Amino acid sequence: MKKTYFQSIFNTCLILFDTALFCGACLLLLSFGMYSLQNIVYLAFLYQLLNTLHTFCLVVFFIATASFTVLFAHEFQLRREYDNLTNILKSIQQTLSIRKFLKQSEHSETVTTIEQAKITHYNPINKHFNRTIRKTIVDIREAKVTLLIHIPQTQQATKILKEMEMLISEEIANRNPDYYFSRPERKGKWLYFTGTKRS
Repeated sequence: MKKTYFQSIFNTCLILFDTALFCGACLLLLSFGMYSLQNIVYLAFLYQLLNTLHTFCLVVFFIATASFTVLFAHEFQLRREYDNLTNILKSIQQTLSIRKFLKQSEHSETVTTIEQAKITHYNPINKHFNRTIRKTIVDIREAKVTLLIHIPQTQQATKILKEMEMLISEEIANRNPDYYFSRPERKGKWLYFTGTKRS
């Protein structure tokens, strides 16, 4: 099953948006710092350092913002011509909320040793699972809804996903009551949940 343009660019756009947001905040802080130091002669080296950082953040900010705008503008145009613009917002909102739903919050486990001492061990399975589900995408269209979940590479993390399939089906169906969802299908390294518009 071929990915849509939205599914292909979503994670890249999210990274670019976060980068632009972070650089924007840094620019404000650096501008304030430069303004405070501009008249202090003995701190001229610090002013120059902040000025260099400011320039770097400005360049990254413009590159991230321009890249995000180009990628998103194409999706905006596609939706305007062939779908509905409100479905972009719905897709973004549901993607972020389903990622939160899938996230495993238990990052560690407590083990009692022979000496009755409790030791907390870090759980790498949940870490791997959570890293994988960051690629999850919900794409809402007028005719259908598609939920893509990247299948983890390890057997233990895949088992967690397999055990959650029924819950995921209920969750996505509950969020989109106007669509009828079939059983999930595996295509390569992706698990697809597809919903068709009810007549």
